[in-house]
Amino acid sequence: PGTDLESPLTANGIETVVLGGFLTNCCVESTMRTAYEKGFNVITLTDCTAATSEAGQTGATEGTFGMFSQPMKKDDFLAKL
Repeated sequence: PGTDLESPLTANGIETVVLGGFLTNCCVESTMRTAYEKGFNVITLTDCTAATSEAGQTGATEGTFGMFSQPMKKDDFLAKL
């Protein structure tokens, strides 16, 4: 909400987004779900995210990430490029 990011992504034929960032179980997860709901392929880099607690990090990376994205480590992603 509040951005036009979807427009330039789709205008440029971008089909896959790769996510990392802070607040794994809040900001990253929200962006992941929104991208998934908008039809993008989503890859979330599990070792490039952080939460304010180990429980929050584990709950997101081992729980919801797999429902809305393809979770993987950074090195595995880079190997696929």
